[in-house]
Amino acid sequence: MCGIFCYIGPRNSAKICIDGLKRLEYRGYDSAGIAGIYMGKILFHREIGNVQALKNAFDEQPLPLDLAIAHTRWATHGKPSKENAHPHLDQSESIAVVHNGIIENHAALRAMLKEKGFSFKSDTDTEVIAQLISHFYEGDLLASVQKTLALLQGFWGIAVIHKDHPEKIIAAARENPIAIGLCTKRQEAYISSDANAFQAQDLDVLFLHSDEIAVITRERVDVFDQSTTPVSKEIQKIEGEKNAISKNGFEHFMLKEIFEQPQTIQQAFHGRLIENFGTAEFEQFPLTTKELLAVRRILILACGGSWHAGLVAASLLEDVARIPTQAEIASEFRYRNPIVSEDTLVIAISQSGETLDTIAAVREVRAKGAKVIGICNVRNSTLTREADATIFLRAGPEISVCSTKALTSQITVLSLFTLLMARLRHMNKEEGRIFLHEIQRLPTIIEYVLRQKETIETLAKKYACFDNFFFLGRHYMYPTSLEGALKLKEISYINAVGYPAGEMKHGPIALIDSKLAVVGMCGNKRTYDKMLSNLREVKARGGILLAFAPEGSLEIDEVADDIVYLPKVSDECAPIPYTVASQLLAYCIAKERGTEIDQPRNLAKSVTVE
Repeated sequence: MCGIFCYIGPRNSAKICIDGLKRLEYRGYDSAGIAGIYMGKILFHREIGNVQALKNAFDEQPLPLDLAIAHTRWATHGKPSKENAHPHLDQSESIAVVHNGIIENHAALRAMLKEKGFSFKSDTDTEVIAQLISHFYEGDLLASVQKTLALLQGFWGIAVIHKDHPEKIIAAARENPIAIGLCTKRQEAYISSDANAFQAQDLDVLFLHSDEIAVITRERVDVFDQSTTPVSKEIQKIEGEKNAISKNGFEHFMLKEIFEQPQTIQQAFHGRLIENFGTAEFEQFPLTTKELLAVRRILILACGGSWHAGLVAASLLEDVARIPTQAEIASEFRYRNPIVSEDTLVIAISQSGETLDTIAAVREVRAKGAKVIGICNVRNSTLTREADATIFLRAGPEISVCSTKALTSQITVLSLFTLLMARLRHMNKEEGRIFLHEIQRLPTIIEYVLRQKETIETLAKKYACFDNFFFLGRHYMYPTSLEGALKLKEISYINAVGYPAGEMKHGPIALIDSKLAVVGMCGNKRTYDKMLSNLREVKARGGILLAFAPEGSLEIDEVADDIVYLPKVSDECAPIPYTVASQLLAYCIAKERGTEIDQPRNLAKSVTVE
């Protein structure tokens, strides 16, 4: 979480940084701030809330800044407040720091500095960085930052300014992204935690690796390692995507993105299908057929909704491609001692490509010699740089914190990859064509699901009063249930649990009563009869039951209190339309309850802390 944007150059530094923060607000919106240098002093604004609150404060009291560092925050240490907002200053207000990440030994460092007479104004770990730099400062800003970094434990992306050095910004990174853009022609430089926030199209861009530090001026960027040895960096040209951010008449970005899914799913498979041969291919995909045939095990790493997509893919890869596959939560996987053999292929899934737990797990498996395929929506992200190959979602910017179109695009792309792996093995051409046909039907099927919005809105009025939900499913509908429950939790603040329907009788059935709502996901033909029996068990104990079921389903009307009928679709493709239906349910319930939908409390779009 948290976003950094900095600028040094001839133009209005503050305006450029605030505009940059708006493009980074997906990383956090608890507070925002900006600091810069003018006439030998550090000037700053810090505000609670989103970037607009900072812009409003700046409009009322503009700051004429020679350069600027800015930050939008998702709180990790200390509650959202002006005191805890970045940038943080040392006690003499000579130094300002913005920081992404966590300093794990901040308490010990704070205690040490207090013994030396330093006083603190915030509860954050970041203020420790500013005070340490001040403690070491003897005229050489680079040296004082280097000494400070040597004492820090944790991970960070930081930018530092000092009132006596109005011509430079110092940036440093450890396991957190820092991108630097330079245009010598205009004599200006940018720093950001996401290169896609750069709007200028003619920048020379470089990325800091862990434990590198950079001195940035208008004319040049000098990069050093931990021992202050100069480092030669590869320069890249970033082709930014000029996408206008608009709700296009929808009330919320989430609703707009739900309704974009017929198009985004089509974009996910467009140009990747080889219909004559019943298989799939991916552009600029460097892994050879020989390498893919050598795979004997697949490991999927992801967090949150991406993990649910990974669970669907794990079942697909075993059922269809017959390859042993497991989907692991990246934040747990990295603290085990995993067995990763030479014939293991790793798939890492992250919408943003910046999810720290997933990136850390990727580094772990690559150190063990595994090949990594990244499934990502954002070009130039950390995952795309660290993976051996990347398959892009092509979903376009997803603004709502609650992921919708990116998740269904992930499942679509993973389905295509499953087809590719199956066709390299045992699946014949005709079977491949049938699988492709089902994928090609998805946009039309999703359009039908979206036409159920009014029906779901009506049901939401009934079910919005429940404070507890179970989402039940079997086989592919189990991870679909996990995702449906997550969406409801994220934006409605309702206690919702996804559960395998067959496991209800092993404990959770004790919770069933008339105050609990149960959503039954009945989209798999293979498990339909068993699912019906499980729902009868719920009904017999007084549970209130809403079912999502295929058109023409038998006996479901005898069990469920309410039913949303969805088009018939193959078991393998069913997670996508049933996920879209649960997205609509979550959205309509959240709207009925009056919660914040696009920016739900305590959440950020990109999770860049552990």
